[in-house]
Amino acid sequence: MSRLRRLATAVAFLPMLAAAACGGPSPAPAADAGTPSAVPSVGQVPVLDSANDRPLPLDSYLLTPAQEALVIGTQQRLLAQCAARFGLTYTMPDAVPRDSDAPTTRVDGRYGHQSARLMAVWGYHPEGGLRAGQNRWSAGVDTTLPGAAAAMTGSDGSGSKFGPGGQVVNGQVVPDHGCAGEAMKALTGSLGGRLGNAQIAEDLKLDTLRRSQDDPRTRAVFALWSACMKESGFDYPDPVAALTDPEWSRTPLPGEHELRVARADAECRHRHNVVGVWYAVDFAAQEQAVREHADALAAARAAVAAQVAAAQRVASG
Repeated sequence: MSRLRRLATAVAFLPMLAAAACGGPSPAPAADAGTPSAVPSVGQVPVLDSANDRPLPLDSYLLTPAQEALVIGTQQRLLAQCAARFGLTYTMPDAVPRDSDAPTTRVDGRYGHQSARLMAVWGYHPEGGLRAGQNRWSAGVDTTLPGAAAAMTGSDGSGSKFGPGGQVVNGQVVPDHGCAGEAMKALTGSLGGRLGNAQIAEDLKLDTLRRSQDDPRTRAVFALWSACMKESGFDYPDPVAALTDPEWSRTPLPGEHELRVARADAECRHRHNVVGVWYAVDFAAQEQAVREHADALAAARAAVAAQVAAAQRVASG
């Protein structure tokens, strides 16, 4: 998700909480009046430690975690069923567990780890740690078996990724684009369809995250956060740098250093209302994107709805 691991109106989306006059989280710094902000004004900024339960304007144009699981899971079952017709065994991908603090309205945790409770125990690792050998993409069939590549893709061996099919494998005729095409057509209505979110929705999701990270108001609270972290002896320019420190991926479980960083991170986020400001700016950026791309996003929403409906039909059939 962009730099995070590679990563109505703004006032109406939630009850607004006023920061305490003394000792409370810092308010959103105002953008320089002489320099137009990359993101529109955001209105009053909520005080948040976590925005995982808060809606964003692009949410309704993207698959939710439950919808993604349904669509991708249905595709995988269709591939397995088709492969079985050709005497092949299709291995399903591993499911990747989501943290108990994970958002329910969207797939990605846009602002990094936001649960002080979980960060104190798991640092920047997923809840439960990294599972040995975990790889959600280690799926498919053994393509060294005779006819396997043709059955799954319809390819004629000319080097193209997909082919017109027509081959006979274990007494069965391969469909156009093989089992992959058969599954794609069942869910999208077209061999050349796109499974998952529309490209415009994905692009805007990433672009608004980038804009919200780079916005002067967000950078200002990132600077406060960075100074706060230095008080605990940790030198990171922003929360994204702490989240993506390569040290964390080297062990299946967090070490004591990681836990100290994560605990300080959570405290500094809370002290300076980092998530509240970041979310408010992100919300405004997404509102702007929805206004500017209304027609394309309407088509994206229809495509998502059609996939979900198709997956539900297959699942109930």
